[in-house]
Amino acid sequence: MMAGWSGNAAFMGVIPITTWCAAIIYWRSSGVTPSGLELFAWLALLPAGLLGAGFMLRGALRQRQSAGGDVAQGREAAIGSARGDVATPAAALLAAGLNLGDDTDARTLLSSMVSPGRPKLSTRFRDAHGLPVRVSAASDLDEGRVLLPRQDGFDTAIHECRAMALLEPVLEELLDATVAALPELESSEEVVIAGLRRRTDDAVDCVLVVELLVPTEWSDALRRWVQAWLQGRVLQTGLDARRFEVRLTALADARAAWQYLQQLIGAFSTGTPRWHLLLACCSHIDQAVINAWQARGLLATAAQPGGSMPGEAAAGLLLCAAQLTGDAMARLIRPHLLDLDQKEALRPTERRRRLSMLATQWLQSLKLEGEHVQFVLHDADNDVDAIVDAAAVTAAINPDLEFHPQSFSLPIHVGDIGLVLPLAQLAVALAQLERYPRDAVLLLGVADEQQRMFALVDPLPLSMRVAGVPPAN
Repeated sequence: MMAGWSGNAAFMGVIPITTWCAAIIYWRSSGVTPSGLELFAWLALLPAGLLGAGFMLRGALRQRQSAGGDVAQGREAAIGSARGDVATPAAALLAAGLNLGDDTDARTLLSSMVSPGRPKLSTRFRDAHGLPVRVSAASDLDEGRVLLPRQDGFDTAIHECRAMALLEPVLEELLDATVAALPELESSEEVVIAGLRRRTDDAVDCVLVVELLVPTEWSDALRRWVQAWLQGRVLQTGLDARRFEVRLTALADARAAWQYLQQLIGAFSTGTPRWHLLLACCSHIDQAVINAWQARGLLATAAQPGGSMPGEAAAGLLLCAAQLTGDAMARLIRPHLLDLDQKEALRPTERRRRLSMLATQWLQSLKLEGEHVQFVLHDADNDVDAIVDAAAVTAAINPDLEFHPQSFSLPIHVGDIGLVLPLAQLAVALAQLERYPRDAVLLLGVADEQQRMFALVDPLPLSMRVAGVPPAN
């Protein structure tokens, strides 16, 4: 306050003295004798006018500086929010399973990265010209293991039977992990009421969702049968029917599956804490499917090597809310999806520059360093442009990461597995994290013409790890 008062006093003294000195020097040098009115104007009105204008100018400058400070503070707050001051939606990844047939799972894929297998020419399936088609199929799969060609009054297709046969081992493995992860249900007590011994059954919370993702082509009759079958398999584990619910969701493709996963992970941070066993199965190993693909120009043939190769798989994830992590070692950060503008035609170089910039900004918003990413899973198949896109994004996030030996593409090695791809990639990511617990795994979606995707599986922060879970009602 003293500094402000002394500054004003100095300002008020300097202006009149300077004005008076200038007027006196002018009158002396010119020999002019001022009149009374001129004396009043030069020695009173002029200094007062200059003082008033000076104070007005200083006030305006201070107001502008104050407004500029408020804008800067607002900008800093916005940047802080974008960088992740708000908790990033994520879920703990407790367990995962993948079945590609022929005893091939996520760990087998990673162990054979030096010389991984690829879809092979099939003597069973041929194209319209009678030439063998490259497929990735389980050679010794018992197609009728779960579902028969004629099941309870409705017909089924070969690819539907194969998908269910692949699903069963994954379901059994993850149901065991789910039962081990859930807290034990407290036993009810017996009380005596009116001379009679009665058991008090407290309300039991539904803490588990068992959900299966299936292709939209599956019939309503088949979906009802599969949901009932799934309900029975969960009950066989001994879980109380009041503690879980079974859902069946039909999705079109991997793009829809990523969108569904994004919504699901976001719900973990807002909804009631619970566990979620998410499963998916799909098979394209069926001559009818192959014929339909070729009719639509989708099948990889000698004349069209850039097409898709039929594959099949089943996969599953056991997820839970952060406060129920238990022995979890990994977390899945909510996938980030980017819709592409089909009207905006960009050159490949410009597209990759923009994609790399968006990926870098996304990672910075998570408050994570790119050097922690030491492995990349992408969905580029035989499209060279998509592979270069994935390599460009990887280089932007971690320039020290060698793309070829430290990346893996499921579609190249297992063919088109439809909506199972996201869950299969996440199962491989968890298997990789088990091998290298300190490194993060980046997942990139670059093959879809309408959507780009970034996702991350990283070690669960120590602040999110707990020794156990509370007892259940």
